[in-house]
Amino acid sequence: MECINLGEKIEAARAGKIKNNHFFGTDNFRSWMLYFEPGDDTPMHFHQNPETFLVVRGELSIKDIKGGERVVKKDDIVFFPAKEYYQLINKGTEPLVLFGNRSEPFGVGITRAEPAK
Repeated sequence: MECINLGEKIEAARAGKIKNNHFFGTDNFRSWMLYFEPGDDTPMHFHQNPETFLVVRGELSIKDIKGGERVVKKDDIVFFPAKEYYQLINKGTEPLVLFGNRSEPFGVGITRAEPAK
């Protein structure tokens, strides 16, 4: 068994300006925390496997490949099926903290959306 303290990890991410914090990983599972300052985001992308995010702090704006947008808040859990494009954005004025899980090991890359022409 392994155990971490989420509060300590959040403070370390804030102090070190670390956006992606790996927690636990095996050959078929990983969990991590994202710490986004206001304005931080990800590229439009998808993963090969399903994943979830729990919003721990702040408000998360999620955009889809067709331009749709949804805002989720603290204590909301978001599920993304495999190969579904999305972009995560902190449009708020406070830090955004997400806890994520995905059924793949660390090191598997993302598939980015093609730039608009």
